Amino acid sequence: MALSIKPYIENKERIHLIGIGGVSMNSLGELLLSRGVPVSGSDRLRTDVTARLEALGAKITYEHKPENVEGASLIVRTAAVHDDNPEIVRAHELGIPVMERAEAWGHLMRDYDNVVCLAGTHGKTTSTSMMTLMTMEAQMDPTVMVGSNLPAIGGTLRIGGKGCFVAESCEYCNSFLRFAPTVAVILNVEEDHLDFFKDINDIIHSFHEFAELTPMNGLVVVNGDDPHAMRSVAGINRKVRTFGTSATLDVYPTDVRDENGYYRFTVMVEGKKYAKVALSVPGRHNMLNALACCAAAEFLGVPGDAAER
Repeated sequence: MALSIKPYIENKERIHLIGIGGVSMNSLGELLLSRGVPVSGSDRLRTDVTARLEALGAKITYEHKPENVEGASLIVRTAAVHDDNPEIVRAHELGIPVMERAEAWGHLMRDYDNVVCLAGTHGKTTSTSMMTLMTMEAQMDPTVMVGSNLPAIGGTLRIGGKGCFVAESCEYCNSFLRFAPTVAVILNVEEDHLDFFKDINDIIHSFHEFAELTPMNGLVVVNGDDPHAMRSVAGINRKVRTFGTSATLDVYPTDVRDENGYYRFTVMVEGKKYAKVALSVPGRHNMLNALACCAAAEFLGVPGDAAER
């Protein structure tokens, strides 16, 4: 049977996180602690993030030692932690199951009605932040996992209800292929992480697989201005909604004004006016990020006025 984190959470068994100070690892630790799960972990350095987790009840060791895993029921590791790590070696000796961070998040996402996974070579954190603010404004009480500190949620994690999960989703090491999106957003696809991917075709293939994770009643949102992004959704049997600057796309801007680098525009979604947007972050790329978020938000039933604020 496939390994899942859920029984360990239900039974309140101790889960040990190797690399607990990492961005989405510390969010995972916080979520587990909020559910009453005993959490231990290890990392190289004490930081504000690990201090916060310790204050919440995590037991953290600042050295990777075999004995750290003893007594744990499950080990979660980051992709950066390899099989020769002394804690992984000891876990295997003791027969303690080991899973990767992205896999753990994927299991947790399946508890939510709507899961918006925002992916792309760049713009992920900004777009995840925009999507978070829209869903909060719409009173959707989202659970959020984002890659850097977001002042609106006071960190990298917001623990909300089970109706909506908003997640920054990284393609590196194919991490996002462990996720469970109901709405997959592809902001752009460019050559990146060539220490892992072979070439641009390999990257496009990975994003294609990501899009296919969506259920048949879900949605794939894709940048219609980006040829590589469009190739990644070619031939998929899902509802696809394109966004970009051309009026031939499903979601596009009209009445565009550039005010010293800050864009104001009206968002059209499938021929209807959806929202009037005035961005507080500069750059044309952020207009595209906002269009992507509006494409997803409208599908989820977020009213246009919630997207405007």
